[in-house]
Amino acid sequence: MRDVLIMPGAAGRCNACGGKLNYRGLGEYVCEECGSLEYDDYGKVRAYLEKHPGALQGEVSRATGVPANRIRSLLQQERIEIASGSGMFLHCEVCGTKIRSGIRCPACEAKYNADAENRKKLQRVKPDISGHSIGKDTGPGQMRFLKK
Repeated sequence: MRDVLIMPGAAGRCNACGGKLNYRGLGEYVCEECGSLEYDDYGKVRAYLEKHPGALQGEVSRATGVPANRIRSLLQQERIEIASGSGMFLHCEVCGTKIRSGIRCPACEAKYNADAENRKKLQRVKPDISGHSIGKDTGPGQMRFLKK
């Protein structure tokens, strides 16, 4: 499932000529008419980080115009990651361990997924069918078939 993209221009139109923008991938859009290249928030941040690896969130926000909370959201969605040499970190929402992207550390993510799988298994358990008199000669389900 892809995020709702924040498109440049009105309704996906090129800012240069008004032509239709087509999604090219990685947050980039190209105009059908003039070939102009435009970016959504993710594309702006990604392009900036490619040229300035290890840039801090505030610097990226000022340079791209993308709000800091949107950059944090991209980190939590694991679409971008904090550089390996950086002293900055996010923290796991469960145990508080330092992480570079996402919302949970690998150990807590594995536990979360295992718990989710167990919940699904419990929901798939067949309901109790007692009272339907399957394989019995008498019982509430058989009463309607007995002659009086």
